[in-house]
Amino acid sequence: MNSTNRGFSLPEVLMVVALMMIMAAVAVIRMKQSITLLDADKAANQIAEQIRYARQIGLDDRRNVLVEFISPNRIKITRQDTPTPTVLYDQTLPFGYTYSLPSGVADTPDAYGNATAVAFNGGNSGTFFGDGSFTDNLGIVLNGTIFTKNGSNTTARAVTLAGASGRIRTYRVSGAAWVAR
Repeated sequence: MNSTNRGFSLPEVLMVVALMMIMAAVAVIRMKQSITLLDADKAANQIAEQIRYARQIGLDDRRNVLVEFISPNRIKITRQDTPTPTVLYDQTLPFGYTYSLPSGVADTPDAYGNATAVAFNGGNSGTFFGDGSFTDNLGIVLNGTIFTKNGSNTTARAVTLAGASGRIRTYRVSGAAWVAR
């Protein structure tokens, strides 16, 4: 009788299982890093979207719209109706994200300032007028930057706003410099 072993030996099966576990562990680590970076983009996108929303409400309704970046991580948008203002949006950034400056990184290429995490000529808010411009309470056009971060510089993002035109740009940190997204 011709006897041949069909199948795999126990050491072979154990080796395959061990390799699969190692690959799964690497995949989980990579996925966690990817999720962290996606959350960083989500925080920056939330800020940019709400700035666009506030500007659009100002243009559409021909009303002043106040945008406040309240420390540590809250965005509040209020249409300045008479006699009672209407809060249109009042939310926080994704869990763990705050307005924070990255360490060892210079200002964004727009150079609107990085003295504070929310840099609008020393303030943390401004108003969109019906013409789409973003100003302080004295009517002076504001350019500024909002910096967000969750721990390390790899999660740092910046959103810049050109007050006269409403142009918004988003940046991420690459090494020690800002790169447009």
